Amino acid sequence: MSFTLSNSDCVESLSKDQFILVDCNNFYVSCERLFNPNLEKKPVVVLSNNDGCVISRSQEAKLLGVKMGEPYFQIKALCESRNIQVFSSNYALYGDISERIMNLLFEHAPDLDIYSIDEAFLKYPSSVAPSDLVSLCHELQKKVKKWVGMPISLGLANTKTLAKMANDLAKKIQNSYVFDLNSSVRQKVLQNYLIGDVWGIGRNLKEKLNGMNIHTAWEYAQMDPSIIRKRLGVIGERILWELRGVSCLESDEKVSKKSLLYSRSFGHVLSEITPLSEALSTYVYTVAEKLRAQGSLAKALYIFLEYQIQPGKKMRYYDSITEIFPAPTKDTGEMIKAAKRGLNKIFRREERYKKCGVILLDLLPESSSNSDLFLNPVDPKRTQLMNTMDALNARFGKKKLFFGAMGTDVSWKSRKDCSSKHNPSNWQQLPIVLAK
Repeated sequence: MSFTLSNSDCVESLSKDQFILVDCNNFYVSCERLFNPNLEKKPVVVLSNNDGCVISRSQEAKLLGVKMGEPYFQIKALCESRNIQVFSSNYALYGDISERIMNLLFEHAPDLDIYSIDEAFLKYPSSVAPSDLVSLCHELQKKVKKWVGMPISLGLANTKTLAKMANDLAKKIQNSYVFDLNSSVRQKVLQNYLIGDVWGIGRNLKEKLNGMNIHTAWEYAQMDPSIIRKRLGVIGERILWELRGVSCLESDEKVSKKSLLYSRSFGHVLSEITPLSEALSTYVYTVAEKLRAQGSLAKALYIFLEYQIQPGKKMRYYDSITEIFPAPTKDTGEMIKAAKRGLNKIFRREERYKKCGVILLDLLPESSSNSDLFLNPVDPKRTQLMNTMDALNARFGKKKLFFGAMGTDVSWKSRKDCSSKHNPSNWQQLPIVLAK
């Protein structure tokens, strides 16, 4: 079957870029083991804030039947009877280890895209030989283990979706830390990869695809893009093209089960804390909107800053910090305060910053907070304020109502010097039609 591109706006790139997804294995558990070697080869679990549910498991704990997201009270007896080591979450530790790993990765990546606290995409041009990238993957795996003490897996492919799949296979294949999902093995892998395991395919989408008699990634990749777009929308079509090897995804905005991220590069470097604080507050505002839209609460906030030591150098470095909320929240104001508090701790006046981002961690459904007697109740007045703000912005336009911490000078925004003036969501920019 020949592949031809439609006029879809979801197809953004036909470049031959190559991606490496670096993912830390059982990250929170591995962090605990790093400072307690006696935990090696023992079943270990890490619990969410307030010791609510399981958010990280060692392989040994998985084999004993511990499930991700399982409430601790339901497995407490199992943990005691099978001597499973239990730890409360330590986000300060996890953030510090993450920062060390990201700084190391920056030294080897011309373009690094942080996806979560324990994952990052490394992007390379087609001029780099695939064999050299495979060698680099093995080098990075050994280097991170030796310098930081953390186990990682690496997946190599020419789209982010395929790199995510390759990373998954690297973890599942025994004694394998690297998997190269190149064109020679892609068809076989996709034919044996269940559609429900594909990155971006949730439960509802999986059921819809199964109803269309699509059960594997390969069957999905063979579908007519126009049909997928009509039935599943732009996101569904993007996944299809990614499975075909056409890169068309960005990770500056993403939602996952365990975290939610928003990050952007600045239009120019920043060296003063005021515009940096305003940019960070704006990103918090955006990610908090998405959090409320999906009906979730966050227990912690992780901010990161990327900077250049000297202007013009490509090498970037990385600082980060984690702030824990007193109680799970969806309050933009509370999140902005936490972000500014963290920024004041890690800001360096001598640096020139190129990018910042915020990750909301340890998400839980808003409904669960109402049934948990151990969680502080959400202030109903603040909830009403957030709901009113979202409703007004939905009616009158994005950011019509915003926080003063975001400022009014947005010269730090990403450059869009060549953007067209046509915006179908802006009444002032709609074309005028005259009837004769």
